[in-house]
Amino acid sequence: MTKTAPCIDKIASAVRECDVRSITCVPGYPVTELAELLIAEADAKWCINEKVALEIALGVSASGSRSMVIVKHVGMNLLSDPLITASTHRIGAGIVIIAGDDPMAAASQNEQDSRYWGLIAEVPVLDPNPTNLHDAIFEAYRISKTVRTPVIVRVTDHVLRSGCVEGKVQALNMPEPFDRSIWEYSMHGRHQLFHRDTYPMIEDLSERSHLNRYQEGGGSEDGQMCIISSGYASMIVASIMRQKGIEMPHISLSFVNPLPVKRIVDFIGDWRVLVVEETEPVIEGQLGTGTYKILGRRSGHLPYGGLTEEDILFAIENMDKNEITLDTTPETLKNRGYARSICEDCPFRPVYEAVKAIKKNSGMMIAGDMGCSIRTAPAGVVDVAYALGGAIGVAAGMPAKSIAIIGDFGLVHSGLQALIDAEFNQRDVLVVVLANRVSAMTGGQEVPDPERIVRACCSDVTTIDETAGSQVIEQLIREKLAAKGVSVIVACGECRKD
Repeated sequence: MTKTAPCIDKIASAVRECDVRSITCVPGYPVTELAELLIAEADAKWCINEKVALEIALGVSASGSRSMVIVKHVGMNLLSDPLITASTHRIGAGIVIIAGDDPMAAASQNEQDSRYWGLIAEVPVLDPNPTNLHDAIFEAYRISKTVRTPVIVRVTDHVLRSGCVEGKVQALNMPEPFDRSIWEYSMHGRHQLFHRDTYPMIEDLSERSHLNRYQEGGGSEDGQMCIISSGYASMIVASIMRQKGIEMPHISLSFVNPLPVKRIVDFIGDWRVLVVEETEPVIEGQLGTGTYKILGRRSGHLPYGGLTEEDILFAIENMDKNEITLDTTPETLKNRGYARSICEDCPFRPVYEAVKAIKKNSGMMIAGDMGCSIRTAPAGVVDVAYALGGAIGVAAGMPAKSIAIIGDFGLVHSGLQALIDAEFNQRDVLVVVLANRVSAMTGGQEVPDPERIVRACCSDVTTIDETAGSQVIEQLIREKLAAKGVSVIVACGECRKD
């Protein structure tokens, strides 16, 4: 009988067996637990943000040691700058980026699909399932060494919570440092070199990858049908076919970028093909047109976003139809996977009450962040919250002096640049920093002292603590709103969240 262990444990085991010397992480669902395990067992380190995490990994790689970066899907946005350059610049020793996606947005601001970054950055992407996750980590380092680019390994919350098949201990060749010969080429020349030599190599690795499974099966009376799946969706498809006794060809993909198009097209011929993937039509969109008929999200067989077993079973049962109209009524905020109300014992309740009172009388818009302050949105405190660290920039773009509410983690993560810009350009904005010295929404990771950082950037800085009442805070906010330029209020309090 095949032994299984939690997938988080199997990733940690593979990391140790691959002799990964540097692991940089940024907290966030669904990868926080994995990062904490590697911090305890493999000397992983928290980073201020994802761009810094990848830059550190690139430095380790250039020096000849393997590295790993662990981020959630929205964190891929921030590290994309060095990632996109890394493919044509080349790296040294292998770099693997674990990108944790959150289908159904159980604890995230969107259902972004990290596989798209492979298309944009032109780097390999693996989308393993619990049966091959352990092997996929090894394969990712082999690929990274061979083609000299980072490799993205996309996992989801379902994969990380599953039991993983025990993988074999494997051997990797010695890593190598960065090859400086790339500097003999211009930037344009590097891009040409990459597409002449490297990308065809990546395509060939995908076409021949043992991580992709092509399973023959029975047909149907009115024409052959086939299912293509990837990642955790492959597990659901296999389970449904086994339970329902469905005999149908099934392509289970784990090396998904570049897509092994030649192998797929040769396999499916002119069949009807249902593409089952989370969360966007990444594979579906690349298959294009042919003698085959592609079914999936664009045909209405599957909803956008995360998938349930019922969604997939419905799609399989309706593969004989060319198009389907699904009921896509949006869910309400109450159906989100995490609480949206502020904690009863939150030390910043007086701040929120003061801001709400001022907003009620003035009608101003309040810019929030993706930390704790978004929990006040349903109560009418925060109006807009686009991205972690984004509150200051958004408030600075409003016509009158407006309020940006930002947590200290959001500030040091990516909000400081907007604060520096506002001070330099003499923009009118009031920044309220909620300083509890931890990242409360992701597990309480420690945050640098925001007051010292803010005072180095701005001249008008006032500090208050949680003993200040809402009336005192309201008066202070009104005074700062009346002043020109950048004003900062650092509200200090201790988070009581366990």
